[in-house]
Amino acid sequence: MTPDWRPKETVKRLRTRIAFNEQQIYFRFAWEQPDPGGWLHDMLVYQDGEWQQFGSPSPWVARGDHENHTGFYEDRVSFLLDDGSVTGAEQFGGWLTVHTGQRSLPSQVPESDVREHEHFGPDGLDKTDIRKYIPQACAGEWWENDWQAVRPQHELEQLKADGVFLDLPMWRAHRSNPKGYGTDHHVLEYRHSDQGQNTYTTQNWDPEDGPEYMWDPDVVDGGALDYTEIRDGNLPDQQDGTYALELEDAVAFDPAVAEWEGAMIPRRPLREPHGSAADWKATGTWEDGEWTVEMWRDLETDHPGDTKQLHPGEVYTWSPAVHHGAGQRWHWVAYPYKVGLGVKPDYVGDRYTDGTTELVADEFTSDAPNWDSIESYTIPLIFPGILTWDDLAGSAHARRSEIRNAKITMWELYEKDPASFLP
Repeated sequence: MTPDWRPKETVKRLRTRIAFNEQQIYFRFAWEQPDPGGWLHDMLVYQDGEWQQFGSPSPWVARGDHENHTGFYEDRVSFLLDDGSVTGAEQFGGWLTVHTGQRSLPSQVPESDVREHEHFGPDGLDKTDIRKYIPQACAGEWWENDWQAVRPQHELEQLKADGVFLDLPMWRAHRSNPKGYGTDHHVLEYRHSDQGQNTYTTQNWDPEDGPEYMWDPDVVDGGALDYTEIRDGNLPDQQDGTYALELEDAVAFDPAVAEWEGAMIPRRPLREPHGSAADWKATGTWEDGEWTVEMWRDLETDHPGDTKQLHPGEVYTWSPAVHHGAGQRWHWVAYPYKVGLGVKPDYVGDRYTDGTTELVADEFTSDAPNWDSIESYTIPLIFPGILTWDDLAGSAHARRSEIRNAKITMWELYEKDPASFLP
């Protein structure tokens, strides 16, 4: 990531419709995204005599001239979902999960510190960084958030059994959309993938020896895409083109076939998902500079241990986000909203906006919703910068007492209502 990287846009509009029947819940999202290519992701490119990883961010997303950017990062839409079990979620949404020390922040802790930690290191989760977590996973008051003071495993397991985690489903333009699924995650002391197997894996590679896999030459001529063609704007079609390496189309890498200047192979091959990780079905289409994405799952799943179970007549906290051309912290997020399944929520956030923070999922009786009859909400998403939970709950904040007691919301804290950013 270039140190001065910033996105071209600071605000996005996410048009949202929500519907449910007696078995399933559906979301339909649409947002403008004029830059094509958001369906390409994390490529291995043979250039100047060696294989190189071309990761985040995509060259077309940054503000200003960044000719040295060689990345490809997929577009995504995701949301945090809670049933009232996580204190602070309905007041602060995603800001509850962002803490000093996390990856992509200036305060990111060194990998060596993570590896030395009993819980996060090789004898525990075997991680190399710190990602989203909720403060309840740490020792102390509910709002205290020192990642090094993570609770013992048996306490974390009890929190999870009590539903004290945030659900985090995602639709990914490259890593899940070609398989017809989303990916499913939950946030406790880390952003975990749900039980089972999601839609992608990672292939090993080496600058000299290259990747494990390439395309079968009968599927893609030369076993690889052409980076030069793509960089010049000749992109594979999002709906009908070949750009994701599915394992059923992969063969062992052969340098005699696919090691040529500009050869480009995805680092993340796709596979069939199963288990809780496959709860969300999803489809997405980019057309005329706009994404349209549908996501749906059963209201009640077979995996309550890592998935919020949903019930008609109940109200949930919901906070969406969109990524474009970059990952980690570089995304657009919403303040928290309330979603009622067939009922209108009563949420204090409505007092501080000209729009609404109270969304109603419409009930339908057929097999699939008629979207033309479902109410549409426009959700303003803002670029959050590097504001963390430490900034909100820390001793320097003038309203820290209200924040620590969850007596105030993001809607009231900041005079700049997200909707006011919209022309």
